[in-house]
Amino acid sequence: DLFFDYLAVRLDAERAEGKSLTINWVLPDTGERYALTLEHCALTYRAGRPAPAADATVTLDRPALDRLILREIAFADAVTAGVVVVDGDAGRVAELFGLFDDFPLMFPVVEPRPEAGGPA
Repeated sequence: DLFFDYLAVRLDAERAEGKSLTINWVLPDTGERYALTLEHCALTYRAGRPAPAADATVTLDRPALDRLILREIAFADAVTAGVVVVDGDAGRVAELFGLFDDFPLMFPVVEPRPEAGGPA
């Protein structure tokens, strides 16, 4: 579930404006199924029930999903390598991944205070 929350955080609402799509995600090794929907500049997901009229279905094992989350492999590279299989309109999945902001996974939570008399 956290993967889809993570994608929702990364979604660039301006780029997603006016777009609508539904993608089913299947993890055969864990038996998990999700339906991910983009509507009104927001990503939502539903666990356990795939969407009957999805634009595409993405099938991958949990270790492949972990590699995607950790950015060890790009989605397109995972498809090319056969680690991820896309049934249906693969262009819609590529479109979804084109809507995400990219930011560093690690960042400083607390910055040092500027020295007195120095730049603020």
